[in-house]
Amino acid sequence: MRCGASAITLSLVSVLKSVRPEFARERVYELSSRGPLFAFLKREVGDLIWSEYFDGVPPGEIRDGVQCQDVQRLTFADASFDVCTSTEVFEHVPDDGRGFAEIARVLRPGGLFVFTVPIDPAFSTVERAWVENEEVRHRLPVSYHDDRIRGRGQVLVFREYGGDIVNRLCAHGFTSARIDGRFADAFLGAGTHVVVALR
Repeated sequence: MRCGASAITLSLVSVLKSVRPEFARERVYELSSRGPLFAFLKREVGDLIWSEYFDGVPPGEIRDGVQCQDVQRLTFADASFDVCTSTEVFEHVPDDGRGFAEIARVLRPGGLFVFTVPIDPAFSTVERAWVENEEVRHRLPVSYHDDRIRGRGQVLVFREYGGDIVNRLCAHGFTSARIDGRFADAFLGAGTHVVVALR
């Protein structure tokens, strides 16, 4: 706890170390360029690639020294990475199926996607919003999350995940997926479930 990492990061890293102890020697892709998980991976992983999604910046271009990537259309070649990580990203992706398929595409066979999203395994995923004809439509009252780049209450929540996230992953290129709840109540009760998907 002295390192300043959030309980979400501590949960994810605990699962990652358990399921992929050799990750530090592999090629890892992290979907952010800041925060405690990024700091940990930058310190531990020899071959780390990272990115952010910047509004108005084409995927693959660099802004302020950071590569822009849209997880719905990654610019990386097939089978580029052994491990992919993210924290609290996919609830904000308009087409999460396309995003999951892209992560599966850039992972090598046997690769792992280890990530967190707000999730309640006891329920089914609720779609709050979707994009139709390039316009966001809302099924439920609008909900936003904070973001280190965009600020407080600036990132739209498209869905709230349930236990069926494993089916969504398997329908988009992963051979198996599971929700790891070992650390959900750890770290002073602030831990979280971690999703582990095998390519």
